[in-house]
Amino acid sequence: MEFAEHNLSAIWGQCLPLLGERIPAAEVKMWFGENASRPVSLSEREFVLGFPKDSFVDWVEKNYRGDLEEVLASVLKRRVSVVFQEGAYELPQEEAKSREGEEVTPPVAEPAPPRPCPSAVPNHALDNLNRLFSFQNFVVGENTRFAYNSCLEVAAHPGQAKNPLFLHGPSGLGKTHLLQAIARDVVERDPRKNVAYLTSEQFGNLYVEAVRAPGNQRMAEFRQRFRNVDVLLVDDVQFFQGKDSMQEEFFHTFNALYNSHRQIVCASDKIPQDLSGLEKRLVSRFEWGLTVDITPPDLPTRVAILEEKQNAFSRKLPADILEYLAQRIKSNVRNLESSLLTLQAYLDLMSADKVEALTRSLVDKVVGNKFEVDAAMQLTVTRIQEFVAHRYDVRIQDLRGKGRQSEITVPRQIAMYLSRKLTEKSLPEIAAGFDKSHPTVLHSISVVEKKIEKSEDFRQEIFDLERKLCGGN
Repeated sequence: MEFAEHNLSAIWGQCLPLLGERIPAAEVKMWFGENASRPVSLSEREFVLGFPKDSFVDWVEKNYRGDLEEVLASVLKRRVSVVFQEGAYELPQEEAKSREGEEVTPPVAEPAPPRPCPSAVPNHALDNLNRLFSFQNFVVGENTRFAYNSCLEVAAHPGQAKNPLFLHGPSGLGKTHLLQAIARDVVERDPRKNVAYLTSEQFGNLYVEAVRAPGNQRMAEFRQRFRNVDVLLVDDVQFFQGKDSMQEEFFHTFNALYNSHRQIVCASDKIPQDLSGLEKRLVSRFEWGLTVDITPPDLPTRVAILEEKQNAFSRKLPADILEYLAQRIKSNVRNLESSLLTLQAYLDLMSADKVEALTRSLVDKVVGNKFEVDAAMQLTVTRIQEFVAHRYDVRIQDLRGKGRQSEITVPRQIAMYLSRKLTEKSLPEIAAGFDKSHPTVLHSISVVEKKIEKSEDFRQEIFDLERKLCGGN
């Protein structure tokens, strides 16, 4: 649906003040003010922003796309992609003459310095990042919307809010993608920013090298390297578990950055309080800021991910095959993408007229092993405990412990019920997972079943838990 011109102008008029809350006023005037750019069209999926000929469109897109899309989402109450169109209109003659021979550079805005063009300042922070891991090609679903928006805000305003940001969830759901997207976006906004992305294992290896080096010079360089960055992003922090000296070093690095208002972003497969083998003081630091859970995507999001990834290939899988893949692989986005790559490689061996003949049984033969791996990963008693503990704000230790308070016993009973319904574990195996007896598990399941029969609200609550645990299907 196209919007009438006057509606489009009204929408743009609402966007500009909001944009002014995110970037300096001088920059709004320079790139989005009268005659600098103007809205061209708006559809269900795209907002086209036009610029005169010979504008710095590529640079504007790199620096302001995220801000524009967030502002538009706020005004439209839905997300659209911004398309930057050079030569969309002619400047008024007087304006054009005034620009002849003028050297256009980003404006000087006080007190914040201007964003230099990306080519102006060399920055090697992007060298070790996956070029495909950006905000633009991250497919947002209900399972990642909060995490995605939080990461966008951190990238736009590092160190000002949501510090530290801690992402957690099972492997293969996009945590690494989001961390690297933050790193890329920060550097593209301002190449002078000192940004470091690495895994906890890499941090640990560099620390060990510094410790083993003779003298104190290497350790001083190590600390200088990480305690003076503007943004530090550490992936897989669960691997700090049990490594006391590395935890000590990271603890002091964390404090140095936090106290100087530098941004810290971490990712793990568990919430901080469930990372056994980490010092309590380090866990408490992780909990100072915002902790965000990433759960498996629902079916529409999985299909959208496949469609997005398929854009990189000239030959396309039929829609029904994409949906079949999405139905079979629920718990791991990385496994989903790998299956698509495997099928694309198989397509290269087929003639073009045979692509439409690709059947589900043939897909089973080519990538069936990935279906088996995913089925094994989907749900375990431990995963259910983690999910329920987070949902009801209790610890996994509490679910496995002996506490009898209602705020613990009810989540424990729900977790046992879900373990019985959603996994193939036997009652003794479930009992062992909760460190309880077989009769205790039976009693808990019975209690939950009776509550479901008596309370529509409770039934809906359990249904919602099941839906989210099973990827939204």
